[in-house]
Amino acid sequence: MKNFELRYGGTKLYFGRDVIRNLTRHLGGIRQAIIATGRNSARLSGALDDVEKLLKKAGIDYKIFDRVKPNPTVDVADDLAEMVWRESSDCIIAIGGGSTIDVAKVSSIIALNGGCASDYLKGMEIKRYLPLFVINLTHGTGSEIDRYAVLTENKSKVGISARYPNVSFDDPRYLSTLPEKQSIYTSIDAFFHAYEAVTAKSTNPFVETLSFESARLIGENLPKDQSLEEKYNLLYASMIAGISLDMSPAHIVHAIEHALSGINPDLPHGCGLAIVGARSIYWIHKHSSNSQRIIEELTGKKVRSAEIAEKAFEEFLEKVGFDEKLSDYGFGKDDFREVERIVFEELNYFLKRIDFDFRREMLRDILERSL
Repeated sequence: MKNFELRYGGTKLYFGRDVIRNLTRHLGGIRQAIIATGRNSARLSGALDDVEKLLKKAGIDYKIFDRVKPNPTVDVADDLAEMVWRESSDCIIAIGGGSTIDVAKVSSIIALNGGCASDYLKGMEIKRYLPLFVINLTHGTGSEIDRYAVLTENKSKVGISARYPNVSFDDPRYLSTLPEKQSIYTSIDAFFHAYEAVTAKSTNPFVETLSFESARLIGENLPKDQSLEEKYNLLYASMIAGISLDMSPAHIVHAIEHALSGINPDLPHGCGLAIVGARSIYWIHKHSSNSQRIIEELTGKKVRSAEIAEKAFEEFLEKVGFDEKLSDYGFGKDDFREVERIVFEELNYFLKRIDFDFRREMLRDILERSL
């Protein structure tokens, strides 16, 4: 497990054990910080304690905003931005998974540009943003290395090109307290970042290299006992899938999941992707030659048809212990019309990222097979 550094987009990333110590290299001129977290994971992982020690040693005052929840709403981003403004904070330090990082991205924009989160979801111009430091706590988000942020408004999840973090930290030590279900959910999220990136019409040889390697690592490391080395590998797989996604954005599977978890915020993002993923793969596989290679990398099985690709993914989910359906989250056929409206109207920009015509009957088939 070798530590390394890289720069991608606007982000300086430190990867490996104990890399948080490098935070002090970037705190020059910082007098006041706001730490954004969820309720428990930052403290349980040990990351919050490590950050607090470094801030205290540097003589930096800080306050903690711990109200971020999964599938966060625009209100949370507005509240964090208000706290940043009220405290005259010089930076935001986000400690968490994709939800926390996404909220912090948008709040860092509001803090210097004004307005509210809803304005930026509607396309308000971003001129500048507050320094943002990210300590990532899952092996699924990719948000520590990409420019995207997703927030929910009025039961609609909207993704925007927001900003890159200034500095991010990926340390596998902080993943040891990640619950088993979250380990599965977040790794499936990372897989679909890679899968959709490589099957989008914007894919390229670099995206293919990263996506295929990400899928291989997830397939080899997710079913095991989650040693520190396996966490390292899954974290690396997630990070490079995040770069793939940044270069070649998500499409069908994420569009469907965004519609579903917008309707029911209790549906975890990675869980929703896993539920609708197998049948989505069936339809995508029919139109993308890259689908065969990436499913083979994930599962280690030869894939010669859309039916075999779907089955191979289902068997992979079963092997890693995933067995959930849309009905477990209260969805039924009565919800299909609303999901269809959201996907084909509010989220139709996702569908422009593929080079085939995704039809309404395909969506209904995916939803029916996922109940």
